[in-house]
Amino acid sequence: MFLKNQTIMNEGYEDKDNLFTKGIGSNIYIKNKKYLDLSFCAGTNLLGHNSAIFKNSVKQLIKDNISNLAAKNSHAYEFSRTLKKVFPKYSKFIFCNSGTEAVFKSLRIARAITKKDLIISVSGSWHGSVNELLYTTNKKLENIKLSEGLESQTKKNIKFIPYNNIELSRKVLQKYEKKIMCVIIEPIQGCLPILAKNYLKFLNDYCKRKNIILIFDEMITGLRYDGSSVQDFLKLNPSISTFGKCFGGGLPIGIIAIKKNIEKKLLEKKNKVFFGGTFSGNSINTYIANKVLKFILKDKNKIFKDLNEKSNYFVKNLNNFFEQNNYDAKCLNVKSIIRIIFTKNNAQDRSQRDFLEKKNFKKVKLFRKFLFSKKIFYPSSGIIFFSKSTSYNEINFLLKSTKSAFIKIFK
Repeated sequence: MFLKNQTIMNEGYEDKDNLFTKGIGSNIYIKNKKYLDLSFCAGTNLLGHNSAIFKNSVKQLIKDNISNLAAKNSHAYEFSRTLKKVFPKYSKFIFCNSGTEAVFKSLRIARAITKKDLIISVSGSWHGSVNELLYTTNKKLENIKLSEGLESQTKKNIKFIPYNNIELSRKVLQKYEKKIMCVIIEPIQGCLPILAKNYLKFLNDYCKRKNIILIFDEMITGLRYDGSSVQDFLKLNPSISTFGKCFGGGLPIGIIAIKKNIEKKLLEKKNKVFFGGTFSGNSINTYIANKVLKFILKDKNKIFKDLNEKSNYFVKNLNNFFEQNNYDAKCLNVKSIIRIIFTKNNAQDRSQRDFLEKKNFKKVKLFRKFLFSKKIFYPSSGIIFFSKSTSYNEINFLLKSTKSAFIKIFK
């Protein structure tokens, strides 16, 4: 629903009286009212809003007269060198401006190399506003579009496999094996944060054995997962990976990381791919990103130990409350990626979660409104992120408010 006098049509702008104006540490503001932030720009601001290193980097950028250079620049190159220390197995990095852009250019790479069109996507994964992937699925793995305006062929060029279901995934992969352009997955899904180790290993091994391009979309897990990634933790080797969010240091960025074999194929004339864009790898964003990334890496053990301990503290305390009071809910997390699931039944993927949560849909909306009344911003996505700036006092306040909400709404 859009208001008569509304000039912005992006999602989320329906209520023009509640627009955020600034962020400091773990708080965001509507005019002068302070709210505890549980989003941090969808997990982007790992250190919190306007961290000291971010502000100091901006000051230095101005002092050094660094402007937006829509051409090759030393700052993008230096940033790539720092990324190489984080991900030594990747031979090249391609810069763009968002996760969505990184994903659709990754698909372009896969299509150029394979000369095929069929994408195998994993149910529950979210890959941004990419036409080819703006579909979800039901229990029967039928495609359901999430937007109008998609090209007619996109629906027939995507098939789903169920997250964390090896046997059914194997059947689908075998059925379409010779037509597959790539397999793409979000290894930790914000909709249901669990670490499906065996499933991820299965996909990795299957794609390697069948010479299928495997794309890991680690937009929310890249860097947030202990200063590295899920794939490195599990020793997996996708052909292509996409990163962004935390790696931008507080500014927009998209990163495509490719292995040596993909690089070699792209250098063949028949596989030439265009990656350009006015702001791709621009000097301002890569300068800030490099400064913030170096700061994080220098103290990463301490930063991520603290962040993970705070997240586990919140999840453990909330689950104890749910169990003691027999609420139909549980809290899941992988590291500092957290989600309250409004059912205590186990769900394997997003479609199962949605089905199980359906009876509580109206109450979930009331829950979000209740937290907002307590000056807590609970994102509409339902994915909770903490940052380095989130304190135990704030987490205890969040726990108290969440418990009050359940007592009032989920009696």
